[in-house]
Amino acid sequence: MEIELILSIASIVLASIALVMVYCYYRLLCKRMSIGYNRLLETIRVLHRGEREVLEKLSKLRRRYIVFTIISSESISRQEFEKALREKLSSLYGVIGLVKSDPQLVYYEPSLKRGVIRTSHLMKDYVVATLSLIKNVNGKKVLVVPVKTTGTIKRAKKILYKIPK
Repeated sequence: MEIELILSIASIVLASIALVMVYCYYRLLCKRMSIGYNRLLETIRVLHRGEREVLEKLSKLRRRYIVFTIISSESISRQEFEKALREKLSSLYGVIGLVKSDPQLVYYEPSLKRGVIRTSHLMKDYVVATLSLIKNVNGKKVLVVPVKTTGTIKRAKKILYKIPK
């Protein structure tokens, strides 16, 4: 009897958590697409009916590419740096900030200790600030210097290789 009661309470709690997560996901979509909540729900209803022209009306999330260089006496791997970036971003701005910015290490050259990070145009400044606050990666002391922000990966790679050593 007590186990059934505990299981039913646990299922109610889990169901309410799932509802809150779905609501937060829709709110996050609204912010990422810069539209209102009601308009998003209307768009989802229309899409379920098969009308795709609504997607063209929504504003596209623009990407920004941040070129950075790492100053360190030790070598840093791609996975170590990406993990350190995500941990620092999460500690500064929380999980929501991490999800909104969605930083991805698009290109990284371990021999030059330089790379390119892709993020959303709305959270670009947050990622740049986070980069400059990273002081150690996996116990190794580092200094990450954001060099330039561009709108295309092609331009970012040009800047990456023009930086003097």
